[in-house]
Amino acid sequence: MRTLSITISDELYNALKHTASPRQMSKFVSEAVKEKLRTKNEELYLAYLEASLDQEREEELKEWDTLSLEGWETMPSSDHH
Repeated sequence: MRTLSITISDELYNALKHTASPRQMSKFVSEAVKEKLRTKNEELYLAYLEASLDQEREEELKEWDTLSLEGWETMPSSDHH
């Protein structure tokens, strides 16, 4: 477990103070952050899923993959002895 020092507005602190006792604040904040991260990760996953279903985009990415590898097979080695 880690200790974290954060800065929050007075308004937010007062709301927290009235919602959780001093002994429960760490747990409350930890659970709130965990929920926010879960939501954010879910949003990122859904955005990735949506992008991966875009066939036109996927075809363009395949073209870029081919272009970005062109010429690498014949590049001289940077090994100087």
